[in-house]
Amino acid sequence: MLIATLINDLSHDPFNPQLNFDVAIEYDKQGQRASAVSFYLRTAEYGEKSHPSLVYISLLKLSKCFEEQHDRLHTVSNCILQAIAYLPYRPEGYFWMSRFHERQGNWQECYTWARMGLRQNRPPDLTKDVEFNDYCLEFEVAVSAWWIGRRDESIEIFTKLLTKDLTPEYRTAIEGNLARIQ
Repeated sequence: MLIATLINDLSHDPFNPQLNFDVAIEYDKQGQRASAVSFYLRTAEYGEKSHPSLVYISLLKLSKCFEEQHDRLHTVSNCILQAIAYLPYRPEGYFWMSRFHERQGNWQECYTWARMGLRQNRPPDLTKDVEFNDYCLEFEVAVSAWWIGRRDESIEIFTKLLTKDLTPEYRTAIEGNLARIQ
């Protein structure tokens, strides 16, 4: 019923970036990607001057919607690049681009984007989940470093990461990677 209420509210204020974003999130949760894409796009358009964090998050979430459709690599990359161009000082977009290249096996690109992301500031947390933790970029550097011939760097970073408070998925991935490369 939440979606019906949001749609009703949006009908009275159709250019409101926050309402458009809230509708996009609800459609995304329901797996209705085409509808979610439409409202993420509206958020990005209507919030450009007033809601930069929502625009940034919307561009990243758009990339995820397109990634789930498969065979949309250029569109996925383009959405992430737009997010980075819009707020280049935030690290999350660099992580998403690094992870995108990791998934494609583009190891030098993965490494380079992660290293660039580590050089960005970490402003206050975004209001919505963008699949980012403080250690994500270091993880991408460590994974890609092994593939581009930087074994010692990879081991050093993975070992350092194990001292941090990690999600179970990252801890398991790091332990598995270390077991394979040592």
